[in-house]
Formats: sequence, C-alpha cells, structure tokens
Amino acid sequence: MKKLSLTILMIITMLLAACGNDDNEGEQEGAEQEQEQQEQGEEQAAPQEPDPVEFSDDEFLDEEDPVVVVNGEEVNGAAYNAAYSLVKSMSAQYGQDVSDLEAVQDQTIDYLVEQELIMQEAEDAGIEVSDEEVQEEVDAAKESGGEEGFQQSLEQLNLTEEQFAQQLRFDLATQQYMEEEVDTEVTDEEVQEMYDQLSAQMGDQEMQDLDEIRDDVEQMVIQNKQQEAYTNKVDELKESAEIEEQI
Repeated sequence: MKKLSLTILMIITMLLAACGNDDNEGEQEGAEQEQEQQEQGEEQAAPQEPDPVEFSDDEFLDEEDPVVVVNGEEVNGAAYNAAYSLVKSMSAQYGQDVSDLEAVQDQTIDYLVEQELIMQEAEDAGIEVSDEEVQEEVDAAKESGGEEGFQQSLEQLNLTEEQFAQQLRFDLATQQYMEEEVDTEVTDEEVQEMYDQLSAQMGDQEMQDLDEIRDDVEQMVIQNKQQEAYTNKVDELKESAEIEEQI
C-alpha cells in the first residue's frame, strides 16, 4: 500500500479550497491546471467514485489505548481512530486495496508518527494553531460548501466534525512550519519548466499563455518544493526519533 500522508494533507486542504479564494480571477483555470498536475503520478491521480468504504467496530481502538510513543509523547486511540478513518477512506478513493486491514493499520501508524514528529518540530519552532483559527477555517468551509456539502465530505472520510478539526489543526501547523522552513523563491526557469510539463500533458488541447496563468503555475512549483522538503524532513526526523509501537 502506498504512502498517502501527503495526499491526505492535500485532500484536507481541498475541502477548504474555496476559503479565501473568492476574489481569485484565475481560480477556475488554476483548478484545471492542478488537475493536470495531479495526473503526473499514481499518488496524485484524480480519485474515482468508489463504493462507500465500510468500517467495523473492531477496526477501532478504545480512545485511551496507547498506540505509539514518539520521543516520549504517547499517541492514543482517539487520534488513531481519526487517522485510521482518514487513511482507509482516502486509500479507497484513490483506488487502493483496503481489504488488508493490517496494512491499513500499519499505514495509519506511519501517518501518526509522521504527524507527531512534525507537530513536535512546529512546537519547537514556536508555531501554535489556536482553537479560534481552527474554528474559523471550519466555519469558512461550511459557508463556502454549504452545511450539507460539508457534512457529506465528513461522511466520505468517516470523520466527525471534531476529528476533522483535529486533522485540520495538524494541516494548518504543517503549512505554517513548511512556509518558515522552505525557501519558496521561484525562478523564471522553474516556472517555465512546470508550464512546459503541463503543456505536454494537454496533448491536442490548447494551453493558455503562461502570462495568463503564471500565478497558478508558480503556486504549483512552490507546492512541489514544499512537498519534497516535507518528505525529506520527515525522513530526517525518523532517523533520530525514538519510536515505540504499542499495538
């Protein structure tokens, strides 16, 4: 089963994508370009419309059960249950086999370790995401997509609103941390290279001029840099971390 943590972060962000972007004149074009970019690899392939993912009670843990200890910090069953729902739901939406529950569990633990390591780093860097910030984003998501649409998204991910808020807190902290850690300066050469890649994927379809979508292309370059830096940072942290699984 493939590693989906970065995809999970992207999907959480996608649920809030309309927030704060209403005045972006290139929003539709940007969305189209992002879709083309996602087709570059299997991990970023557009999700299909799978059958609803089924869960049984025995897939989840008691909320207080210890799951994994990361650098002395215990992650419990409550965090595991939310992460498990997210991992299994997203894996299924991206066409992966979720019948091997042990593999889903292993991937969930990997995600929890990754999450805890990044949160520890963000805390050490003085990054804090307040309850007010999280609630503002949740409210904005409800407003932009409507309460019904928001609840449908939660159902697809098998998350409660509270669980979604906790995952969102991690996402927001990670974004802030990576913005501080990663040099996101973009050169003209990088923008042109990304544009050429997108143009090649368009096939016979006509591509907009670069000047018309430069901001969107630059954002893609930044996102790629942040994702690569994120992966490298997690790998680095894992090398020196003390990790003890409890299940």
